[in-house]
Amino acid sequence: MIAMRAYWILPNREQSDDILASDGARILPLRDVLHPRLRPEGFSHGVPLELLEKCGPQRFEEILFAQRFPDWDEGRELFCISMPAGADASGRIVHLGLLFLLEPQERPGFELAYAALPEQDQPYAKALLHRMTTPEGGDRWAQSVRELSELGSGARPATNVELKRSSVRFQSLYKLDPRGLTRKPALRRRPAPALVLLILFAVVGAWLSVRACEGSYSLHRNRADCGARPAFQTGVLTWRFN
Repeated sequence: MIAMRAYWILPNREQSDDILASDGARILPLRDVLHPRLRPEGFSHGVPLELLEKCGPQRFEEILFAQRFPDWDEGRELFCISMPAGADASGRIVHLGLLFLLEPQERPGFELAYAALPEQDQPYAKALLHRMTTPEGGDRWAQSVRELSELGSGARPATNVELKRSSVRFQSLYKLDPRGLTRKPALRRRPAPALVLLILFAVVGAWLSVRACEGSYSLHRNRADCGARPAFQTGVLTWRFN
């Protein structure tokens, strides 16, 4: 059995060209883990600006942003979680990520090592793992990530929080509004076009069948009425024979 592949995506505090990653024991370039050519469209190794703007600096520590790409590479799945991890020397927000490369039917686990991470990044890694392994009723962000990780397999990529500016159409479970993170109402699935046509043909066929039966019944009734009527409508002739 192949062990789950999980990597930390380290905050780019130096704003260098190479983003670094860690498997918990060593540090290596992210491109060695996930080459740019293999990154799916819409993939983000940080929290989108849209969510940062909606939350504001006072709520940055609440944010957990997750993405799921179910059919990423030959049936394998890509799952990623990001959170703000402070700022660099210029005041720019940096992010800590957790990347999972999952085999079919595999789910992310959160009993992970982080001792190889830089010392300033370890508190953020510890906090992320704690939130994911210690469910708390008031932590809606962590709950949304868990629900996304347990979502049944599908063809569409998904995020835990709705994104309105993304060029990629993601399925999402929660939305962010002034009240905070709230569960989106379940949407009814639109029937497939083939199913719609099948239903339409069935309805039309049933209607034509009813019309045909009504026509047949009317014709039969008219004939019966004609047979029951007297031969002469203007009077009755009586012939007597001796």
